[in-house]
Amino acid sequence: MYQGFYNLTSEMLTQTRNMNVIGNNMANVTTPGFKNDQFVASAFREQMMARYNGVNDVTPGGIGTIQMVRCADTTVTDYAVSAFKESTSPLDFAIVDSGFFCIQTENNGTVYTRDGSFTLDDEGYLTLSMVGRVLGTDGPIQFTSDDIIADNHGNIYTAGYGELIGTLSVVDFEDYNEQLFKYDNNVFLADTPGTPVDTQVRWKAVERSNVDAAKEMTKMMSGQRSLQSASQMLKIYDSLIEKTVNQLGPT
Repeated sequence: MYQGFYNLTSEMLTQTRNMNVIGNNMANVTTPGFKNDQFVASAFREQMMARYNGVNDVTPGGIGTIQMVRCADTTVTDYAVSAFKESTSPLDFAIVDSGFFCIQTENNGTVYTRDGSFTLDDEGYLTLSMVGRVLGTDGPIQFTSDDIIADNHGNIYTAGYGELIGTLSVVDFEDYNEQLFKYDNNVFLADTPGTPVDTQVRWKAVERSNVDAAKEMTKMMSGQRSLQSASQMLKIYDSLIEKTVNQLGPT
C-alpha cells in the first residue's frame, strides 16, 4: 500500500472540514453580530498523543520523524468587534465594546448573542427571531407601546423618555474560548452565567459580521485547489497500482 494514499486521503478529509467552515462564514457575511470561525489542522500523531495522554502531553518525538498525515484539530472563533450599520428600525441595538445580549429560550435557558436585530412577538415581548425573548435586568422586556426611544445605556422608554419599559441585560465573560460554545442561530452557550457589565449600547444600529468576504473567498479557492490536486494524485496512485498488478501479477 502506498503511503501517499494516507497522505492524500487525510488532506481531502481535512480540506473538506475546512471548506465547511469557510462556507458557513461566507453564508453569514451579512448576519448581524456574526463571529468568524477559523479552522485549525494539526498532524495526526499530535492529535493521537493529545487524546491518549491529554492536551498537556510533552512527550518528545524522535529526531527526524516526519508527520505526513494531517487531521482536523479545532475551530477557533474570532470575537473581534466589527463595524456598525445604522438602521431605521427602533428595535435594533448594537453593543459598542465587549459583551453579549441575553436571550431566554423556550425552555427558560439563557443563550448569548451579539445580534441585536430584534423583533416583537405576538405578546409584545422583544425577541430574537427563532431563538427567544430578549432579557432585561428585570426579566424579558415587554413593550407597552411601539413608539419608543432608547439611550446609550440600553434603557428603553416610551417616546419622550416617559415610562421606562426595560433595560437591556448585557453580560461579559473572562475567557471566551473556554466559557463560550458556538451554537445554532448565531448564539453562544455558556456553562456559567456571564457577569453583568455597564457598556455602551447604540440604538438603531446593528453590528456587522466580522467575516472578511475577500479573505474567505481566497481561502475557499485555495482549499478547492488542494482538494482537486489530492483527488488527481489519488487517481494516479490508483493507476499505478492497477498497472503494477497487471504487469507483475500471474499471467
